[in-house]
Amino acid sequence: MIARNQIPVVVMSSLALLIVFLLGCSSDSQAEKSTETTSSQDEQSGIGSEEDQAKPLGPGKFSETGKLAYARGWHVTVKLNDGRVLSMAGKSRGGSSAWEPSGIADSEFYDPDTEKWSEAPLMRDIREVPSGNLLNDGRVIIIGGAAVRQKPQTTVEIFDPNSNSWTVAAEMATPRWRHRSVVLNDGRVLVVAGEREDTILVPEAEIYDPETDTWSDAGSLQVKRAMHTLTLLNDGRALVVGGGGQDTKTKVVEIYDPEQNTWTLGAETNLSHSAHTATLLNDGRVLVTGGKGKVTKGEVYDPEADTWTDIGEMTEWRAEHAAVLLADGRVLVTGGIGKVDSTDIFDPITNTFSPGPKSLIARYAHSMTLLDDGRILIVGGNSTDVDSGDRAITTEVEIWTP
Repeated sequence: MIARNQIPVVVMSSLALLIVFLLGCSSDSQAEKSTETTSSQDEQSGIGSEEDQAKPLGPGKFSETGKLAYARGWHVTVKLNDGRVLSMAGKSRGGSSAWEPSGIADSEFYDPDTEKWSEAPLMRDIREVPSGNLLNDGRVIIIGGAAVRQKPQTTVEIFDPNSNSWTVAAEMATPRWRHRSVVLNDGRVLVVAGEREDTILVPEAEIYDPETDTWSDAGSLQVKRAMHTLTLLNDGRALVVGGGGQDTKTKVVEIYDPEQNTWTLGAETNLSHSAHTATLLNDGRVLVTGGKGKVTKGEVYDPEADTWTDIGEMTEWRAEHAAVLLADGRVLVTGGIGKVDSTDIFDPITNTFSPGPKSLIARYAHSMTLLDDGRILIVGGNSTDVDSGDRAITTEVEIWTP
């Protein structure tokens, strides 16, 4: 029997135990909810089971978008800082038949929001197979290329989106087409190799300074080449791979150091490449695909180790095709000589190719550009005329959506 003076103590003890019990239940409930929330967040962010993480990324799909006003192939396409795309120069239809190429000086804008093209100002010079880049200040430079009768030239023009106009810049020392150019980390533009008259290969390199509008010598390659690739590495050096003449191609790799203004040899590629592609991956390696001579294989260069690794074969051989780094780090490869409509997608995590969806039309000598929203714009190239079925440089444009 409990004495009266002990009842409040018992009651208070019982209440304390009840509160402790209820707090424990609440804590367990909150912990359970917290676990559920964390699990839900993990699923949304892609963190989950190994099975979820192993799921392959989607291949995406192709769809039509607005056509070019001017058929063009072997051209230059650059995304502007405002999200629009500027497509410039190249070869178009002309001559005695619809497929016979003729150089043009026309340029046009693509607006991803409206999916329509509009006319851009005309350049001064016709340019077949020039090079072009987005400068650090938002302007666009287009360099060299062949003029009338496929005569390589030294001329350079710069487009200013603010004034919507082209201006003539200082000329190069060496005329060239089928060359390559890249913007260095300090904003200067490195131009490498190419061809001059009578298919003579050019070994010289030059550097353009947009601040002073001047050119300076950047030495010469040990191997003359055209239709090569030029890639800016993460450490600021520039990697030159492959290329050659009309019937030649090389394994020789050369690397430019802008701080020393010197060229050095890198490890040779496993295969010879020309009219191939080179894509800088997010991890700093460089993916090289295809090339003339029915090359189906790809290989990856590691700049830190100066080594090449064979990473298997694409669905078919490709040359004069296009490749672009996707927003998720994969690489989309499309087209090729012979008017190829198949595509391949390279996964840098597994170092393998997988077949992608077929493009709407087969093409080569086209361009691909990553848009701000992650879609890819595929422009022009050499294809088959939709109306006549004849071989022709095309106005057709597609969008790849992930």
